[in-house]
Amino acid sequence: MSEQHFDLVVIGGGPAGYGSALYGASAGLQVALVEFDKLGGTCLHRGCIPAKELLETASIVRTIKHAGDFGVEVEGRAVDWTRTLARKQEVVDRLAGGVGSLLKGRKVTVFNGRGTLGADRSIEVANPNGERTTISGDAIILASGSVPRTIPGFEPDGERVVTSDEFFHIAQVPVNAVVIGGGAIGCEFASTLADLGSEVTVLEALPKILPLCDEDVTRVVQQSFKRRGITVRTGVSVTGHTPTAGGTTVQLDDGTSIETNLVVVSIGRVPYTSGLLGEGTGVSVSQR
Repeated sequence: MSEQHFDLVVIGGGPAGYGSALYGASAGLQVALVEFDKLGGTCLHRGCIPAKELLETASIVRTIKHAGDFGVEVEGRAVDWTRTLARKQEVVDRLAGGVGSLLKGRKVTVFNGRGTLGADRSIEVANPNGERTTISGDAIILASGSVPRTIPGFEPDGERVVTSDEFFHIAQVPVNAVVIGGGAIGCEFASTLADLGSEVTVLEALPKILPLCDEDVTRVVQQSFKRRGITVRTGVSVTGHTPTAGGTTVQLDDGTSIETNLVVVSIGRVPYTSGLLGEGTGVSVSQR
């Protein structure tokens, strides 16, 4: 078992993690960054960047749909989903490479593996091959990020039920979709799917969608959704679902059900702390 000591060790290679590492390195510190997945984190690989790329595709589809209003006739309007995903991945890969280059340029040592904080500011790094390395730092930053919150009985399978982690890899645009959760992310998914041709229903347990936004914002989004054929049901909760040949049937607490090809669970995120803390750290974590 080899041991290395750094001025600063950062666990997590997302925006908070690599940003901290770059700032530390620019201040002259010897910095290590530990990341078990890909540099860039959720935002780059399963969040902001791929979401905005698909929103851009959806915007183009929407523009073409109304091209006739401007005297421009377009025939054969169709979404090549395979090409759409390929373009999305090209953008993600290019930006991820940029993050790696920035870290390399600042001489940040990157460890590919799962980091566990131990006593005395030690970090055990387990790489994908099972090999373990122990490093330590004068200062430690925990930036392990978050994961999608799930609903019991709606565990994601990548086909019938997905979260934001799986959404950007679905095999095809569904004919219809149910989005559970009417927050910002859920509304974004609903908008994208509707523009790409899906019949979308948004389910929100609270009295209105976008509950953390001003009433004016909520009203504008609801009007847009209504105009574009997106169904919004508020004050309802899901109780379960029954898989079918082409998707699943979602049961609601009001006794009704909805048949759909795809369920997108979008009810927020929780901190990712699995395996983050070992014995003797003196650190406690919560769901916040």
